[in-house]
Amino acid sequence: MDKVNAVIQYIEQHYHDEICNTHVEALTGCSFSAFSDEFQKVTGLQFLRYLIRRQLTLIKDELCHTDDLRNKNYSPFNSWDEFSNLFRCEFKITVDTAIANKHIILQERENRGILDD
Repeated sequence: MDKVNAVIQYIEQHYHDEICNTHVEALTGCSFSAFSDEFQKVTGLQFLRYLIRRQLTLIKDELCHTDDLRNKNYSPFNSWDEFSNLFRCEFKITVDTAIANKHIILQERENRGILDD
């Protein structure tokens, strides 16, 4: 569970970065495959799906506090178009709709069975 919590905390701090298998292996000291299996056992979620959805959610949260959506940092996504298309595919709503309805819960930080800081 410590490995899962360490990676979740890393995602929260580095969601604008591309987080790859190598990062996960360095953080956990185990193979990406073994970590992914442990993540799913602990959280009930597939790791890569959680990662993408969490990054989309955190960037959307930033967008709720700006007027200039097109000139923001969408990394690790390459552009507004890539970000907004993936957002729509993943959550079945547009970014604009999510921003207009800030109360909509997308991908919360996973805390089930994981102690907070």
